[in-house]
Amino acid sequence: MQFYEIADRLQGLKEHCVIATLLHVEGSSYLKEGAMLLFHQDGKTGMISAGCVESDLEERSRQVLLDGQPQFVVYNQKSDEDLLWGTGSGCSGMLYVLVERVDENLRGQLLDVRRSLEEGRTVLHRKECLSDGRRLIIKNFFNKEMKKETIIKNGLIKTNGEHMVFSYRFEPKRRLVIFGAGEDAKAVAKLASETGWSVTVCDWRSALCNHDEFPFADHLIVGFPSELFDKLALNSEDFAVIMSHNFQQDKEFLSLILKENLRYVGVLGPRNRTEGLLETKQIPAFLSSPIGLPIGSSGPHEIAVSILAELISVYRLEKRSEGSIL
Repeated sequence: MQFYEIADRLQGLKEHCVIATLLHVEGSSYLKEGAMLLFHQDGKTGMISAGCVESDLEERSRQVLLDGQPQFVVYNQKSDEDLLWGTGSGCSGMLYVLVERVDENLRGQLLDVRRSLEEGRTVLHRKECLSDGRRLIIKNFFNKEMKKETIIKNGLIKTNGEHMVFSYRFEPKRRLVIFGAGEDAKAVAKLASETGWSVTVCDWRSALCNHDEFPFADHLIVGFPSELFDKLALNSEDFAVIMSHNFQQDKEFLSLILKENLRYVGVLGPRNRTEGLLETKQIPAFLSSPIGLPIGSSGPHEIAVSILAELISVYRLEKRSEGSIL
């Protein structure tokens, strides 16, 4: 998640900086509402597009840093005549972007959002933009008491030319629990971490389940299946993958995990192996077996790609159907 990278950068900054926020998208774009780009003394952190508007935003950020006045800009990438932004960008939408200076108050608020996310809390950001005809007045509000099940659509929720209201739902990193610490689990853990997941690895072998073997894991839990579940505190938003390659351990992992109500459960290996783990040919519809999208993958890295592709598909497509586009 790019917000975590931006918060990490804000943590160490001693000077004022500027942040650009994608408020609204019409048509197609590389990123969606809520994307952020931070300009600071060491360069920039985050993204708004695939590179087609960043140069102009950087120029604007210098002016915003000097005079402190926010800027609202619309990039029209739909027009064939728009040679500056439209040609070769791969996008064909309109981007509505706000550029504002990060003062100590906003910096503290964003760092507080980061702490709330790490505590597992969802935060609603409400940004009000009011024009008095000469300048923009920006007010930022953050609600840390928001319930996870509340449906919020990211983006502009009100605009009349003078008054705009933008909302964005910050959510904690989605958690992936990997049962098994083999070589292929390393590839899954690394790719999951790089794509914004909080990764927990569980295994009964301490020689395999450690930070030297899994530097990308957020949490490591060593223990046999019956010992692990009390420590995990699984919930309905969690994703789980069973891939220890030990039939008896996988069988116990699966029998325990089926008692939980998880967002996603996948089992590595052919379908007949999963039937053996369950001792039935009736595999529940919610159980992904064989795990991953059918892309003809071979080897740990390609298998990791297929697994993460399936996890992302489940997460993103369900979110869109709920009305919250993240």
